[in-house]
Amino acid sequence: MNNIGLYIRKYSVPAIFTIVGLIVLIYGFVNDQSGSFIFSAAMMLVAGILSGLFSMGKLRPPVVIGTGIVFGLISLVLIFLSYQGVSSTLKAQEDGELCYEMAKQNLTDIRFLQKTHKEQHGSYIDNWDDLIDFAYNGTMPSLVSQGSVPKAKITPEERDFLYGDKRPIDNNMTEDEAYRLSKWKEGPRYDSLFSGFIRDTIPVSIMETKFQNKAYRESRQKADLGTFNPKDLPYIPFTNKKDKWKIEVADSITVGEIKGPALLVSGKLPFSDMGSSEVIKMSFGSLTTFDLDGSWEKE
Repeated sequence: MNNIGLYIRKYSVPAIFTIVGLIVLIYGFVNDQSGSFIFSAAMMLVAGILSGLFSMGKLRPPVVIGTGIVFGLISLVLIFLSYQGVSSTLKAQEDGELCYEMAKQNLTDIRFLQKTHKEQHGSYIDNWDDLIDFAYNGTMPSLVSQGSVPKAKITPEERDFLYGDKRPIDNNMTEDEAYRLSKWKEGPRYDSLFSGFIRDTIPVSIMETKFQNKAYRESRQKADLGTFNPKDLPYIPFTNKKDKWKIEVADSITVGEIKGPALLVSGKLPFSDMGSSEVIKMSFGSLTTFDLDGSWEKE
């Protein structure tokens, strides 16, 4: 009975290391694990075998100590390599996420410029030089609103100016009436009621109004997207300005009974989707519809 207890104490640890190492090694081969995983399992198996041989008196202590030192050094190297591998993976993941956010903002800004150009000129821009120039020098309409609608009825004279008929004057004037009377500088109440009433649109700089306003700049800074530069618009992020977004414009397509221009801007990010080997494709617009939705908005 005492001999059984002695054998258990003497060989249990080597047996456990040997069995676990063998199981893990087989698992690694069957499930196509990494080389470091398989090597670590092999080290565990060898450690179990050597420990068993030492317990049986087949190995001298200097051999065991020397083997332990070698295995220890190898373990340190593996730990360092594993740390580097994990750090690289995390860095690639962080870069991929930042690239995606930068691309999304990039395409959103391009879409804004294209929509603004179409609203003003009836067409989309089909090249990067003109789009960059439009970002720097283009304008967009801005509503100017000053003064409030007077809480008074229009006078018969003002009614004649506005409508040229004898309709009843029962209610206070509307905003449209106040706007039209503000254009009648010869009106009897222009100085007292309408000279400070302004409802108009004026052209303002796209660069200053859209891309240099405080809210836009702070949103980019908060998302770590850097300062907006129109010259960066053509380039897909993280490609060192080697790869550009592709602009495709159809001058006129017909959808139902409606005719008009169509736009598609697309490209591939230099990162693959997590858990997949396929690169991430991003785009907005379509050449078969008037849709300008972004691919990131359909996810």
